[in-house]
Amino acid sequence: MIKLKDLGEKGFIKNIIEENKGIWIWGPLKPGDDASAVPYLGGYIILKIDGFASHDSKYPWNTWRDFGWKAVTACVSDILSKGGKPFAYLISLGMPGDMSVEDGLEIMRGVAEAIDYYGGYLAGGDTNSSKDDVWIDVACVGHSPNDPIGRNAQPGDHIIITGDYGLTGLAYLLYLKYLDKKIDIKDVPHEVVSTTSRPRAPIETYDLLNKYRKCIRGSVDISDSLAESLYLLSEYSGYSIKLHDIPINSFVREFSSKENIDPVELALYGGEEFQLILSIDPSCTNDFLKDLKRRNINADVYGVVTEERRVAVYLKEREIYRKGFQHF
Repeated sequence: MIKLKDLGEKGFIKNIIEENKGIWIWGPLKPGDDASAVPYLGGYIILKIDGFASHDSKYPWNTWRDFGWKAVTACVSDILSKGGKPFAYLISLGMPGDMSVEDGLEIMRGVAEAIDYYGGYLAGGDTNSSKDDVWIDVACVGHSPNDPIGRNAQPGDHIIITGDYGLTGLAYLLYLKYLDKKIDIKDVPHEVVSTTSRPRAPIETYDLLNKYRKCIRGSVDISDSLAESLYLLSEYSGYSIKLHDIPINSFVREFSSKENIDPVELALYGGEEFQLILSIDPSCTNDFLKDLKRRNINADVYGVVTEERRVAVYLKEREIYRKGFQHF
């Protein structure tokens, strides 16, 4: 009998999709994309559910309020990557009976803060008893006035990446040192604590994603790792991607230099940044980047879609390996 840990999360999802093709919701987005979509009143309703358990997604320096915030952010980033904006959220919580009421309420306070930040309304939820761990699921209902953005790309498309990378990779590295009792929580840099406690999906891009929708061919949210998200775009489009650089956080560069760590590895294989990778027609790139800059959104062109019919991602001629977070 094959176990989940042997198959992995991605393999299990492929099995689910294969066995449920007959009942999959009809719409323009393929099964396995960041979200699903159905036509509605000239636009589209975008649907997504996302969640995690505290043992996987709550660092010792995170609060329960941070835990709730991040769960909402994870769902928002998927809706946003399809060109949608959430307007309703449903929350499901699993908590052990001996957890304090205050801690449980703190999770929902973080949820409320995130909803206030991204916009929309709480539409209900569910509570469950958990044996040991604490878990949360967030379902988002969003809307897009245009066709939702899939994971498409054509040769010559520019690859635009929002945000910078490395802090979440550094967080995991420091977490391992904490578990080995080589450092204390107070030794974790503020930059790492801040980024992993309150990650922010770039909701400010919503209007621009729709303004430039005819030029944007593909979009993927970055949650499992920068490398994995790039590979997803390559996999869905069927073309390889060549990068000339990646956006590495300045603090990560400085820290890595002092500690003799490879900042590229930290940037490529972190995860939970909840930013965007876009493939866009080059004719629109300059105007799109100018509009992003006017909104103080950190983004630039970091690569191009090649004519090579192969699932691969290259960084300065070197093919990078594929790795990202997986449950099980």
